[in-house]
Amino acid sequence: MTFFTSDEPQQTIVKEVVYKGVGLHTGNMCRLAFRPAPEDTGVVFVRADLASRPVLPATFRIVSSVVRGTTLSLGGEKDHQVRVHTVEHVLSALSGLGIDNLVVEVNANEPPVADGSALPFIKTLQSAGLQKQNKPRRYFQPEACEYKAGEAFYRVEPAEELVLETTIDFNHRLIGRQTYEYHHNTENYIRDVAPARTFCFDYEVEALKKQGLAMGGSLDNAVVVGMDRIHNKEKSLRFPDEFARHKTLDLLGDLSLLGVPLRAKITAARVGHGHNINLVKQLAAQWSANHFHIDLEDDKTWTKS
Repeated sequence: MTFFTSDEPQQTIVKEVVYKGVGLHTGNMCRLAFRPAPEDTGVVFVRADLASRPVLPATFRIVSSVVRGTTLSLGGEKDHQVRVHTVEHVLSALSGLGIDNLVVEVNANEPPVADGSALPFIKTLQSAGLQKQNKPRRYFQPEACEYKAGEAFYRVEPAEELVLETTIDFNHRLIGRQTYEYHHNTENYIRDVAPARTFCFDYEVEALKKQGLAMGGSLDNAVVVGMDRIHNKEKSLRFPDEFARHKTLDLLGDLSLLGVPLRAKITAARVGHGHNINLVKQLAAQWSANHFHIDLEDDKTWTKS
């Protein structure tokens, strides 16, 4: 297990850019402002609609819900008065572009769902331009480990790059078993992962709304799967394995809550937000169980003390 200080610089964006839309689960309209941030800031969400403008760092430590999305909260276990719901698509886009430091200001409690993918966020951020910064990016290369819970299974192996092999298996003729392997870089992400949309089954929609979820969902921002057809307006998928690719998109966003990019191969089956966050916690436990310091004789590597 090692931390690497790479030759790559940290990145932010050149200027503020804005995206507006409706939240998937809350149905609330939201103005999403992406703003440049200094080195070593990481990604932080700011609730601009609240008087105190509370700041929620993008970290697994404040994940409060993983029901149909990943929610960050401040305020304790019982009330969670300050929340930002469904952050994974935004975080996935930032990871895909290699953005390390950013302020994400929201004027509601959930970012826009856009078209159900990360592509609109990618286009908005690209319009701002990327800015290389003066400090290097650090990576975490974990030791081999596994996570199992029910039918979910994740295997982590150290590697020289981040590789995600994601398998889903639905007893449905339009989905079935799909496996997608993703090698993490910006070109691959924009072309192969960012356009993949979130999905649900048509029979779930009414039940989700009764739970107060999917209040902003529509055929414009999700792939709705019926017994024998796709209900969204295009009546088709963007990729034959769009469902597995979207699960990869979600996994990448959730993994970013570790707070440091990974050099690992992760083989994952029957993934979901809860399992993703549990895996992040397991990786963080590796980190905290071993005390690291910067080796002054070789500042390219963080070594175990």
